[in-house]
Amino acid sequence: MVAGKYFNTLRYLKIEQLFYQLYYKSLCKFRDLLSCRYNYGLYKEGNALSCVAFPDRYKSYTGNGGFSFLNITSDFNGKWDTPLHGDLWRYNLNYMDFILQADISVAEAYQWIENFINNIDNNTIAAHPYPISLRGMNWIKFVSLHRGELSAEQLEKIDTSLYSQYRVLYSRTERHLLANHYLENGFSLLFASLYFKDEQFWNRSKKILKEQLNEQILADGAHFELSPMYHCVILEHLLDCLNVMQGVDDNQFDGYQEIRTLLHDKAVAMLSWLEAIVVEDTIPLLNDAANNVAVTPADLREYAKRLNINWEKGTLGVSGYRHINRPKYELIADMASLGVSYNLGHAHADTSTFLLWIKGSPFIVDTGTSTYNAGVRRDYERSTRAHNTVVINGENSSQVWGAFRCAKRAEVEILQDCADSYKLRHNGYASQGVSCCRQFICTDDRITITDSINGKSHKATAFFYLAPDIEIEKSDKNRVLTKYATFEFNGCKELKIEQVQIAREYNQLITTNCICIHFEKDLKTVIAMEGD
Repeated sequence: MVAGKYFNTLRYLKIEQLFYQLYYKSLCKFRDLLSCRYNYGLYKEGNALSCVAFPDRYKSYTGNGGFSFLNITSDFNGKWDTPLHGDLWRYNLNYMDFILQADISVAEAYQWIENFINNIDNNTIAAHPYPISLRGMNWIKFVSLHRGELSAEQLEKIDTSLYSQYRVLYSRTERHLLANHYLENGFSLLFASLYFKDEQFWNRSKKILKEQLNEQILADGAHFELSPMYHCVILEHLLDCLNVMQGVDDNQFDGYQEIRTLLHDKAVAMLSWLEAIVVEDTIPLLNDAANNVAVTPADLREYAKRLNINWEKGTLGVSGYRHINRPKYELIADMASLGVSYNLGHAHADTSTFLLWIKGSPFIVDTGTSTYNAGVRRDYERSTRAHNTVVINGENSSQVWGAFRCAKRAEVEILQDCADSYKLRHNGYASQGVSCCRQFICTDDRITITDSINGKSHKATAFFYLAPDIEIEKSDKNRVLTKYATFEFNGCKELKIEQVQIAREYNQLITTNCICIHFEKDLKTVIAMEGD
């Protein structure tokens, strides 16, 4: 069983991922054996970049040495790699977004940069490529915005550490992971190439961006990991690249205009997809996604306008999401594959799930993402059981495991795809001799969802997670009544209402109701809207 799980995880990886996994692990062991340290004393003079205003950052530095990331507040304890609050918390600390907060002075922001530089040799994650990528862009933004307020000595100290860190990144781009991490490496090396006027950084960045943007941004504009949150994160950094490229000589590097055009075209596509997926100007929490992490769609929209980018609302296509908009409700149906096969770290086993808003307010919601720490909660939030879909025999439709792993995965076939009727079939339970079909039929005042299970004897359960402020007024053996809509279940063998916990943000759980419907073969669910 364990061997099969590893095999079905590893077999989807690219050869280069496997090679660089082994190469980087061997390199780390070799460095440890020889007690090698990175040289952070390499100096190259930087040059401030011209730019329009960047989006405002979420406030994470609370003053007096206090930080609040992911709804966990803590005083700085002198350790940049503190393990007390989990890997994601300390990664956020090392990104150093907070130096760009509107309410932090230049002097205090520099003090934190200097503190980081002075302690870099004792920071076990300082050399990790992803934090270098985000931190590097933040430092370059900071220096570009405040160069005139920094002394020559301060600038030299920043440039020495920054250039040294970028040499580490250049030698350790995340080809073992690929996906969003590798793309962020490319964005950051573009920043470094312009700031240091470094052709070597430029050529590496150009190679990454040409390859990865064409692969990672799908034909309908979605990022291929299919997380609206990460879509916004990547879109922001793509716009950042366009921002800092505006005031640079087009002839400085070979292929400069080609990359700028590529970035512009992908920005237009991503903005168009974002326009098509948002509901009430908020992102749907699909796959790994949470509120108050990425820049909001509204702020991204304003940022793009400052950069003179024009776009129109797009049409959802190959990403597999569908957005049905009626006067009384909006529904997002997930008819997507899990994502890119060689990196499903942010995917959930949520095939055929859906989300529903009635009169602009959440009605049926996702369980959300509260943690990346491996364990019971992470397992649950990635499971099929945690989504508005059907579970067979208590198993996941795709074999998610660990914090970011996936072995066997459901394959989706779209059978019907028109304005008011959508139907898909998936093989996530083929190993149990079962196939699952789900159809959505949408009219102005009701949604009909038909689930058909074919194959061997099985136990099927459909789940419907209600928003926390939705009260159940009445229920019986096949009906549930709320203020906004009534559920009717035809084919229901048993109806249960369970109290569960969902997440809107990291490290915050909210209690709500989940309707659980046990059935055998066919279940017809009618959600009828109440009133006008």
